[in-house]
Amino acid sequence: MKKILYIARNELASLFYSPIAWFFLIFFMVMTSLDYLESMGNFVGHFQRGGSSMLWIENLTFDVTVNGWTGYFFKILTNLYMLFPLITMGLISREIGSGSIKLLYSSPVHIREIVLGKYLAILTFTACLMLLVGCTVVGFCMSTKQPDYLQLLFSFIGVFLQLATYAAIGLFVSSLTSYALVAALVTLAIFALLTNIGSLWQEIAIVNDITFYLNIREKSVSLIYGLFNLRDVMYFLIIIASFIAFTIIRLRTATESIPKLQRMMKYVVIVMVALATGYITNNPYVNMYFDATRNDINTISVPTRKMLSKLDDGKLEITTYVNLLNNGIGRFVISERNRIIRDKWDPYSRFKPDINVKYVYYYDCDSSYHKFKTDPGKSLEEIAKEQADNFGIDLGDYLGPEEIRKQVDVKAEGYRCFFTLKYKDRITTLRTFDDNLYWPLEDEIAAALNRLVETPPKIGFLTGQIERDPFSRRLRDYSSLASTLGNRIALINQGYDCDTVNPDKPISPDYAALVLADPRTPFTPEAIDRINRYIDEGGNMMILSEPDRREIVRPILDKLGITLRDGMLVQPSERYSSDLVFNHMTAVSKNCSPQIAKKFNNWTKWFGDTAFMVALPGASTLEIKNSGFVIEPLLVTDGNLNWNRISPIDKDSLQLKLSKKEGDESGPFVTAIRMHRMINGKEQRIIMVGDADHMSNTGTEVQVFEGRPDRYNYEFGFWNMSYFSYGKFPANTLKREPLDNEFYITLDGVDKQNIIFIWIVPGLMAIGCIVMLIKRKRK
Repeated sequence: MKKILYIARNELASLFYSPIAWFFLIFFMVMTSLDYLESMGNFVGHFQRGGSSMLWIENLTFDVTVNGWTGYFFKILTNLYMLFPLITMGLISREIGSGSIKLLYSSPVHIREIVLGKYLAILTFTACLMLLVGCTVVGFCMSTKQPDYLQLLFSFIGVFLQLATYAAIGLFVSSLTSYALVAALVTLAIFALLTNIGSLWQEIAIVNDITFYLNIREKSVSLIYGLFNLRDVMYFLIIIASFIAFTIIRLRTATESIPKLQRMMKYVVIVMVALATGYITNNPYVNMYFDATRNDINTISVPTRKMLSKLDDGKLEITTYVNLLNNGIGRFVISERNRIIRDKWDPYSRFKPDINVKYVYYYDCDSSYHKFKTDPGKSLEEIAKEQADNFGIDLGDYLGPEEIRKQVDVKAEGYRCFFTLKYKDRITTLRTFDDNLYWPLEDEIAAALNRLVETPPKIGFLTGQIERDPFSRRLRDYSSLASTLGNRIALINQGYDCDTVNPDKPISPDYAALVLADPRTPFTPEAIDRINRYIDEGGNMMILSEPDRREIVRPILDKLGITLRDGMLVQPSERYSSDLVFNHMTAVSKNCSPQIAKKFNNWTKWFGDTAFMVALPGASTLEIKNSGFVIEPLLVTDGNLNWNRISPIDKDSLQLKLSKKEGDESGPFVTAIRMHRMINGKEQRIIMVGDADHMSNTGTEVQVFEGRPDRYNYEFGFWNMSYFSYGKFPANTLKREPLDNEFYITLDGVDKQNIIFIWIVPGLMAIGCIVMLIKRKRK
């Protein structure tokens, strides 16, 4: 050990007595500081501006330091990716070129000690680089409220592991040649190979897992994020140990006269041991994890983990259906398969190792596909062949329409790219979406998992009296809220089933709730009897009615002790129709679930919005009699802005700014309530709203208009449905509130740090370099 330390000390002395090393350190400090100050300037600016900029102010330790989009730790690695070969290029090649290597061979020092000594020296130099990074981290910690110190520590270790791997590779390459520049270029080439190898040969089944495993960037990301796991840590240790072993073999065989085959076998043994170790530690049953972030940023939420724990006595099979003719095919090409599995399913296989992911590639579409119009006369197979050629893929890997339709109903899924999750005999669908995020997030995945462990709530929409339809895309209907495949916050994508129910036939008690939405024709006496019997037996229900249809729903409302008062609410406005009434959400409404309560809290913090309103176009006010229910208002009007117009009013007049007339009733008025009572050992839940348009496809699609208060129609309608699942759906994926969400400094403080890190610290380093070189020259 003393000889190793002696060699390391001598190597460091020769390094630090050279101005090149000092120039490198100063240059690195300036580059790191610039990256740090850019990131800090962005986030401090957001914090200082407030308002919508506060969207970015959460988990500041993670976002400023390691977030892939904004963190500066990855920029540090990018800089060192290019610079590190310049540090390692002369470690051994200098000895070979000068001939001093022969003196080392003849000295009473083992080759192993020579290699380890030089490697220890470069690790020490790497620690100096990390110390400079630590200066910026200290600046961050002094500027931020309650930074996550544990995450910073483990992110540091992750960066150091990658640099230690770079050092081992550079050390080996330096032993291959006497030309330092050649060593630097070859080292850079190996860095580039290991960084990009994960995208190579992914279409070849024999090698795709090996090349993806060897990708150094894929392994470093999770460690730097603060998620330490045995697989990735062992990857770096295997690479480090292998290249150190290669270096020892290289130097030792240079002094021995042995056949080339025997020499090669030594390398092969090291490679085989490395692959075997990597294979073992890559097994999900062997892998172990530790999330160093305070808020478990890298870990799925506790409720989702509990869902997975209920799937403990069987495999979870995930089948990915990829349509060559879907717009999302570029995200699902075969070369991306391993990356999708890692990004989307590794967080879940961490808690359930027996998740099995497979892919089914197909091509199919209907007659409306645009290629039939742009390329008239071409067959579906010809169009698919052209698309496959565009992506450089083999059409033979894709099932045709006849084959795929035997496996799954792709038409029902709109010929999309989607997933199916199967556990024992239960199967559910998980979709991709038409927004910028595209992929299902934990909310949607948890909803799908929840359907495998819980009975999905089925919402039945009554039909037969021209009610609002949950599957129709007409403006008055409810498909946007209920059943649009590409809408991630549609009911069917958050765990619910939707169905239509004809009250002229017996009504099943298995529905989580019935929705009676604006019937336009009277019910038959038999239908009313069935609906009332459903209510008497404790069935849940949501009722929505327009003012001119109050008589149609009266037989059902009488059962519940609810009356729609005569007249219609009006709210005169210079900008909108006078029947558009803005209603304040009550505290009960804003806290109907933990998820929406957090959203409202964030909107208050980010946008300063405290008046959460729902716009009801043409609404009735409610009167409630004592009927044995506990009643809670959900929406209340502003009595100073609107009133109840008793006398009839034509539609043309509603486009004018109305004035109050004699006989009009002053508010405030209640326009929506929820009711509950215990019946047959179960809590029965009822929601009544004096308007049906707010949940329609036009009422929910547009959320904010310029110059108008925020409209929370979609949130109100969607989260009211969660009332009927008793909190089980949508899945709750909330985590703890972050603590590091404030800065102690302003942009002026960032400017002061700029002076310290760009000028003062490099200046002190330059002075230290000059002093050391002067002393060295005197000696």
